Amino acid sequence: MTEQIQPSETSPKSPEKPNKKHWVRKAVCIGSAVILVPVLGVAGALSFDAGQKSLIQLADKMLDSFSVEQIEGGLQNGLVLKNVRYQTAGIETHIAQARLQLDFGCLLSREVCLRDFTLNKPTIAINTALLPPSTPDNPKSSPMKRISLPISINAENLVVQDLSVNVDQTNITLGSFKSAVSLNNEKGLTIAPTEINDISVIAKKLPEVKSELKAKQPNKPVDWAAIEQSLTPAFLGNVSEIILPFDLHIPEISGKNWQYQAVNEKGETLQSVEIPSLIAQADTFDNQLQLQKLSVESSLGNLYSQGKLQLDGDMPLDLTLKSHLEPLKSAGKEILPESDVDLTLSGTLKKSTALSLKTKGVLDAELNGDVQLAQDKMPLNLTLNVAKGQYTFVNTMTPLKINDVTLKLTGDLLNYHAELKGDVAGMNYIPASQVELNADGKLYEVTVNKLGIASLDGKSEFVGNANWKNGANWDIQADLEKMNIGFFVPVMPATLSGKLHSRGFADSQGWQVEVPVADLNGMLSAKPISLKGSATLNQKVLLTVPDLQIRYGENYLKASGVLDDHSDFVLDIDAPNLRGLWSDLKGRVKGRVSISGQITTPNLDIDLTSSNLHLQGFQLAKASIKGHINNTPLSSGKLNIKSEQLHYGENIKLHLLDLDLSGDEQNHKLILKSQGEPVAANLQINGHFDRTLEQWKGTISQVKFETPIGDVKSNQAIAVSYDNKQTEANIASHCWQNTDVELCFPQAFNAGKQGNIPFQFKRVNLDLVNKLIEQDSLKGNLQMQGNVAWFTDKPFQFTANVDGNHLAFSQKLDYRTFKLYIPKLTLNADIQNNNLVLKTDINVHNQGRIVGDIRLNDLAKNRQLGGSLAIERLSLSIANQLLTQGESVNGEVVSKLRFGGNLEKPLLNGDFNIRNIRTKLKSMPVNITDGDIALRFNGNRSTLQGKIKTVDSHLNLTGRANWANIEHWTTELNAQANNFNVDIPSMAKLRFSPNITIKANPKELNLSGTVDIPWARIKIDSLPDTAEPVSEDEIILNGPHKSKEELIKREFAAKTKSGMEIRSDLRINIGKDVSLDAYGLKTNLDGLLSVKQDKGNLGLFGQINLTKGRYASFGQDLLIRKGLISFSGQATQPTLNIEAIRNPETMEDSKITAGVRVIGIADSPEVTIFSEPSKPQDQALSYLLTGRSLESSGEVGSTGSVGAALIGLGISKSGKLVGSIGEVFGIQDLNLGTSGVGDKSKVTVSGNITNRLQIKYGVGLFDGLAEVTLRYRLMPQLYFQSVSSTNQVFDLLYKFEF
Repeated sequence: MTEQIQPSETSPKSPEKPNKKHWVRKAVCIGSAVILVPVLGVAGALSFDAGQKSLIQLADKMLDSFSVEQIEGGLQNGLVLKNVRYQTAGIETHIAQARLQLDFGCLLSREVCLRDFTLNKPTIAINTALLPPSTPDNPKSSPMKRISLPISINAENLVVQDLSVNVDQTNITLGSFKSAVSLNNEKGLTIAPTEINDISVIAKKLPEVKSELKAKQPNKPVDWAAIEQSLTPAFLGNVSEIILPFDLHIPEISGKNWQYQAVNEKGETLQSVEIPSLIAQADTFDNQLQLQKLSVESSLGNLYSQGKLQLDGDMPLDLTLKSHLEPLKSAGKEILPESDVDLTLSGTLKKSTALSLKTKGVLDAELNGDVQLAQDKMPLNLTLNVAKGQYTFVNTMTPLKINDVTLKLTGDLLNYHAELKGDVAGMNYIPASQVELNADGKLYEVTVNKLGIASLDGKSEFVGNANWKNGANWDIQADLEKMNIGFFVPVMPATLSGKLHSRGFADSQGWQVEVPVADLNGMLSAKPISLKGSATLNQKVLLTVPDLQIRYGENYLKASGVLDDHSDFVLDIDAPNLRGLWSDLKGRVKGRVSISGQITTPNLDIDLTSSNLHLQGFQLAKASIKGHINNTPLSSGKLNIKSEQLHYGENIKLHLLDLDLSGDEQNHKLILKSQGEPVAANLQINGHFDRTLEQWKGTISQVKFETPIGDVKSNQAIAVSYDNKQTEANIASHCWQNTDVELCFPQAFNAGKQGNIPFQFKRVNLDLVNKLIEQDSLKGNLQMQGNVAWFTDKPFQFTANVDGNHLAFSQKLDYRTFKLYIPKLTLNADIQNNNLVLKTDINVHNQGRIVGDIRLNDLAKNRQLGGSLAIERLSLSIANQLLTQGESVNGEVVSKLRFGGNLEKPLLNGDFNIRNIRTKLKSMPVNITDGDIALRFNGNRSTLQGKIKTVDSHLNLTGRANWANIEHWTTELNAQANNFNVDIPSMAKLRFSPNITIKANPKELNLSGTVDIPWARIKIDSLPDTAEPVSEDEIILNGPHKSKEELIKREFAAKTKSGMEIRSDLRINIGKDVSLDAYGLKTNLDGLLSVKQDKGNLGLFGQINLTKGRYASFGQDLLIRKGLISFSGQATQPTLNIEAIRNPETMEDSKITAGVRVIGIADSPEVTIFSEPSKPQDQALSYLLTGRSLESSGEVGSTGSVGAALIGLGISKSGKLVGSIGEVFGIQDLNLGTSGVGDKSKVTVSGNITNRLQIKYGVGLFDGLAEVTLRYRLMPQLYFQSVSSTNQVFDLLYKFEF
């Protein structure tokens, strides 16, 4: 029931409705004004530069986290903000300059036009520890839908310059970013060609901070059910199509000079990846996504990809990816070689996706198959074929190699079936094997239907199962057939067959390993070998062996029992013949070992004997170990170890060794007796152990060591104690004495974690050293005292003072003896606070003194050098005792040097001088009358100045060296002289001017310069008397046979023993006044030669001219009309161009010239006989040998002439032998020769009976007439001569010289 309200009398009479409309209209107007006026006000303000600036300034004043330093311009023409800062929790932002330009006119066409958006030098610092906690994302999201935009967006210029972002310890910088973007309903999102250059990411890897130890919590078991549940749904889910909010067009995004670096706290690079170039092009059209190009070039490798994907229907897919991976290195070592990977995806995403993967490098393999991404559990069918593969997992092992491997995998992610075949080997412990596997499995278990392995000359087959759902469980059975274990144990190549069975488990409750069946048998060294038994191990009982038997021929070993807290284990062995069991093992062993009680402190009964044992140089004629040790409650017992004739190699020969131990902890004794070489020990130890204090005390007595230097004994019983808690031993004072040495420890000392041991060598007879080196070179005695100490909180200390008096050294060198007498020697070494001081003073008897004070500070790190070394007048005459009579060396060495720097970069300052050098040596071509060599050291460099004087010339030496970088040191030496005279007895006298420079560094030795020889007289009558010709039938044993060609072409050493490459470039100028007289050749020489060596090839270049030459050959005196020897590389193969003619004075017809030409390589020259005018060869030869034609004296005469020439040739080769015979009979200059021409040729013998009287006897070659000639010198040029033959003739001769 409603009640009507009557209008009052005073109310207006107008109707009610119009009044309501009026108020509604008024409310709407007022509300609109409230909303529109501020909006229009803001819009109006934004449309003017002043309004924009005011709004930004208002925000700057109202917001503490936001600030702007300077505002310029406006949005229409470009709004510029400088030094913009914004700060919030964990994030700080700064922009040096930002520019924003909008075109408001575009709003009329429903478009937002951003003409320019530029950020210059923006920096962002993010501290993730200060960021507010993130809110969890809503896992449920609705599928994407097509978006219809109410307004278009066009950004013409988007630029970012010099961006810097710091996120904790990671620094990211961007050099430049430039792009443009448009978004509208017609074309969707279009990104203009974009450049992103100079990106650098530097991540600092800090060392892990060890957190405080937390209470160990039990590991949570793996929830396999949850994993199965997560893998069951289809990978694509229920997606029917993929709808993009708008189309996407990317003509090109390019990047250049991208880099990633991981560094440690010191800034050292741990890892570096460089990407010089990246290009991406993509497009979407008609619900199809196209990757037109993806190209990446990086230091890790190159990648190229393209493809397309339909986003609806069955979602067809076509994608290819090709990559080349560079070798992957870590710490400078290659861990993965270069590889090529090609991937192809095709088919559809909804039905079946096919994949093809090909690799080449580590694996030459191909993977083909298909997967069903839209089905639950993702069904798959894959086949992998590996042609070959190789990888080194551990550097010390051989690489793992696989070949011809085929793996077929079918099923799905939760249930699979696998079949595998292939070859595998490597890793040192995997022999070459053929493997065949058939297995079924799930996420947490595998059932091996069959695992066959053909290897070790046999085969094996395994079946069983294993699972890891609740801990680890396995049950495996193996059948072996003729497996040769020699691969694993080369010294025991047994062939075994049989069965093995293993099962067990390991989980949080415990573990157990059980071998219920072990039944193996086979052959070893033609004898049967077998192993039968079973065993169990678990966390409660360490080992249980019901019965284990190993047999080899007539040898057997039997074990049974239990090892745990109540052990009862017995081992019996009876091996009468061990030959063939192991390497070259031979001999016999028999006995029993019993173990009882707690395994950590067991009771032991042992009774073992052996005889005639032999193994790899170790021989033992007889040995035994017998005893009983009881560890309950105190250790006690008796043990005896005895051996006879223990030999090892050639040096260790112990005829007897007897070790006897008896007693208990509180009172025990050890007696050791031994006889043999090189050391035999005899001693007795009595001791007492206090278990409560963990201290042992005892004495060592009756000590005697038989050594190669004689018997060594202690002067008294030695008290010794050891504190196990302190890990420290205490040894009482005592001495060790020998006929040549006495070492004493004058006071008791401790040795443990720290200690202090004073010691004293009261006497060291240097005969001790003579015995060790098996020579008699040293005489005298040394005394030494010192101290060594080590600590837990500071470096060790060492002090030693050595004194020697009246020391002598002698050494036989060939038939001479070098002797050195040192009246006094002191050596002091001291190491304190990680610093070494070494002082020495050596006084050489009447020959000089050497004083040193060398310091080396901070031995552990910097090793800084200091100190000095002085050499006081050390005489070179000390070497005279090695020289022959008439030879001498004199001079003295004076030096003062100071050390600095460190061992890596040593510094040296001071002088080193060799003064007043004088030598007279038969082995040297010159005698030095005076010489000085001075070395000046200045830090890490030095200079050399020297002068060597002879009687009539001198040689200058200069040089320098630098070792500022010790690994790249350099040195240079120059030798220069002007007309330096050299006299080589019985060979040559020459005057030469060298200017030679030798340069060296660790990599190269270089010889260069010039040698001028303006004058020389070289005369070689014959080879030295000691020279021996090489026998024609000489054979070098164990050496390679070298042909003549190989010797000619042989290479000289390319490097020195220290690895320096040898190079040389030496020019030799032979002047006009050089003559040679050797083996019948008399000539002048001149020319220019160049000697060059590089990479082991020694070359000789240039030519030598022979002028005014004569050569005695063919029994005649030949004149060298032309002589040229040219070198073009090989010194042993010059080119000859020589022409020699017969002396015109001995020619029958002076108008005819006869001679011989030698042209070509020295090894095989072309030799021709010629005549001028040209004659036949036989006529030319006749003229060359006899001086006349064949027709001049008829056939017989001609034959006689040629024969006379040939006899003359033979006689000319025997002149030295005839001269030696004449000296025996007192006849000087006895010569055998020829005279006359043609049929009048004679063989003559001549010699001087006295200085004035000469006799000559001749016999005709063809007429047999004898002739005796006597010549007596009356005056230097006046002779009286008598010739007796068929006639008697007397002559008076006078000799004229023109």
